[in-house]
Formats: sequence, structure tokens, C-alpha cells
Amino acid sequence: MTLFPMNPPARTRGGDRAAFTLVELMISMGIFSMVTLGLISLHLFGQRHDQLVQSKLGASDQSRRAFDRLTEDIRAAKIWSIGNGVFSNFTAIANGSVQQGPAVRLQLTTGASNYIVYYFDTTERKLYRQHSGSPLPDRTLIASGLTNITANSMSFRAENYRGVTQTDLTHKGVVSVLLEFAEYQYPLTAVGPGLQYDYYKMEFKITPHVPDGP
Repeated sequence: MTLFPMNPPARTRGGDRAAFTLVELMISMGIFSMVTLGLISLHLFGQRHDQLVQSKLGASDQSRRAFDRLTEDIRAAKIWSIGNGVFSNFTAIANGSVQQGPAVRLQLTTGASNYIVYYFDTTERKLYRQHSGSPLPDRTLIASGLTNITANSMSFRAENYRGVTQTDLTHKGVVSVLLEFAEYQYPLTAVGPGLQYDYYKMEFKITPHVPDGP
């Protein structure tokens, strides 16, 4: 039997390293490209998630401060009344009628000149706050993106200790308000399909500390 010597492996001109074939080079480039695209996608996802979290935290902080103000104002009120209208034409609901309306007026002293009005704009679906002053002060946005089912549900209520809406103002009750949202971030950003996120609601029941007068 005659044995023929095998051909030695191909060598590169620069030394003893074996050269890549065209197929190996294409596979290597493909793997490198996929890894690079994966890293870039992961980096972009991380940036988007960070922006989302920071925005959500900032919006939550804004909402907390706004609702803290509502709570503090009601607790500090010496005289309060549920009514209709907005800041410039607020009308209190008379004693003997159901104490439910889109606005509440909070007098911080027994005098009539220092007061705050919170009211719903049912057209814009927003809640505003205005403090007395001259000239007419600018209103402050408290909540937006409200989706309360009907205009009547955008209202403040005076309730007794059982949660029943009052008609008799002889006994001081609790100021109750329900806010329903379709934005997970309040008050500026709407996200998700159709620019809306999961529905949620916030309900407040707040009692003035030292109420005075009718």
C-alpha cells in the first residue's frame, strides 16, 4: 500500500494562524451584529424605562402635594359649604336640601373675605382651586384627566358618620369627594394604548378640625 502525505493546513502570510474561510467570517459577523443590536436595544429599553419611572415618580409627587393641599385646606376651614358654580359665582346649597354639588367653599376665618373655592370644571373634566384676592386670582389645577361617569359624580358631598349625604346642616359632617382617572400619571402625562392607562380612583373623606358657624 502506498501512503500519500497529507497536505499541510493553509497558513497566513503573517505567521502560523489559520485563516478564516468566507463562511466563518460571515457567521462571525452575523453573531457580532446580533449581539451589538441586542446590547443597543437593551440600552434603549433601559433609558425608556428610567424616563417612565422618573416621570411617574415626579407626577405622583405633584399629585401628593396637590391633594395634601386639599386636605389641609378642608381641615383648616372654620366655615364650609357645598354649592354650585365656580369661584366668581359660588352659591351655597340651602339647609334642608341634599348637600351635594360641584364646588366647596372653605372660609379660613370667621370673616367672609378669606376663603378658598374648589370646583369641578365638568367640561374640561378638571378640578381647580382658587383663593380669594384682588384682583381675581389665578386658579390652580388640582386634578385633570377625570373620567367620572357623569357630571353629577364630579361633586363634593357633606356626609354624616354613616356615609349618608346630609340634608340637615345642624350637625357638622364630613366633606367627601371622589376622583376617577384614566391617566396613570397625574396631572400631565397620559400613556398606554389610546393614550390611556388603567382606570383608578381616589376618594377623600375629610373633616374640618374646628368648624364654626352654620
